[in-house]
Amino acid sequence: MTKIGQMTVGSLMGRLSGAGRRRDAAPPGFPTAGLDPLTERLSQHKVTRIALSFLDANAGLHLKDLLLDAATDDRRVVIDGHTVWNFGSDSFLGLDRHPRVHDAIRDALPEWGAHNGASRAFSSPVLVDEAEEKLARWLGVPDTFIFPSVTLANIGLLPAVTQPGDLLVVDRESHDSVHQGAKLAAAAGARLEVLATPEPRALEKLVAQSGCRGGVVLAIDGVYSMSGRTPPLAELDATIRRLGGIMYVDDAHGTGVVGPRGRGAAAAALGSLDNVLMVGSLSKAFSCLGGFVTCTPELKTVLKIRSSTFIFGGPVPPPYLAAVSAVCDIMMSPEYDLLLAALHARIRRFTDGLDTLGIEHHGGDSAIVSLVVGDLEKTFHAGRNLFDRGFYAQSATYPAVPIHAGMLRVQINANHPLEAIDGLLNALADVWQESRLPRRGRAVTR
Repeated sequence: MTKIGQMTVGSLMGRLSGAGRRRDAAPPGFPTAGLDPLTERLSQHKVTRIALSFLDANAGLHLKDLLLDAATDDRRVVIDGHTVWNFGSDSFLGLDRHPRVHDAIRDALPEWGAHNGASRAFSSPVLVDEAEEKLARWLGVPDTFIFPSVTLANIGLLPAVTQPGDLLVVDRESHDSVHQGAKLAAAAGARLEVLATPEPRALEKLVAQSGCRGGVVLAIDGVYSMSGRTPPLAELDATIRRLGGIMYVDDAHGTGVVGPRGRGAAAAALGSLDNVLMVGSLSKAFSCLGGFVTCTPELKTVLKIRSSTFIFGGPVPPPYLAAVSAVCDIMMSPEYDLLLAALHARIRRFTDGLDTLGIEHHGGDSAIVSLVVGDLEKTFHAGRNLFDRGFYAQSATYPAVPIHAGMLRVQINANHPLEAIDGLLNALADVWQESRLPRRGRAVTR
């Protein structure tokens, strides 16, 4: 029997209580008639109708909205009765299974409870100050400001750092939450422009054409969430600062794994975070909960006044604040070097293997490596074929990426066994060969 951490596949399967459980329909006898007209009306929207038809036609292929029945320390999970290696986890450093993180949560729970029951605008446990101080020390910045999630940070911060008459430039490839926050900023009076290509000349031309006489903010990702690529942050920062503006970097996918001591792609490109607003994630590599932005104490006070998701949003629960502090301790210790080395060794092993196979891919500086497929249906089929061979990776398709730019999104973790990396490469070789998927030097299927 194959061992998985401290349990066997057999004992893991024994924990299942109905593989493949779904929540697609209400329980029998549950009254739904009152919601049926709303469901019908919303389903008639063009994009929604197309999506529902596609889901029906590709049932069992798209592998979305999955339920995990069990998971182990070395990244094996049970999904729909299948035990597979999980390459869809963004806990890049494996800290979700780390005993120091678990101990921090357990130790804080009896003292502080599961929730502090108030908006941060009214009160916060002292744990939040401790976590923000440790984050600032790790990042080498004056202060940080914690939000319940990166999404709520972006939605609250972008309207907060702009005002009527300001120009907000958003990189087209930025995360959806950046675009949603930008729309709120625009509704409050900021001028919104989308940067089609993240290049200094394009940025300079766009700002010049805008005729803006107020503040200028460039919002961009540090690591693109789908492709794993990094834009030219140093050049863009130099350009926006020369134009009198500031760069706002959503570095959620670089936090903890990119740059000096994991301080992110912006820190790697700029040398410090002194003149940039950097938003980082406290889930993903941190394996906790929440998001944060770098700031000064003075700016933090202003942002508390101007950010609606701080005033009206809920807090990060106290046990997770304690866990954030524990992770900061790990980040600033020699143990972090070992974790990062393990992660990068696995990333290199995987990308070197892809190069040998001739499979076109993006990323590799962070823990995200995206394999180019192209055609939307072929992307779903490739993900399903990989799943059937014992490996789960995410099929990234429209609208997350352009409609003819489907990718398999692989997320490498520090606690993936080397045998899992090698097995994934062997499975990909079979899938690419059998499905005749594009390789380097060949055009992506259109």
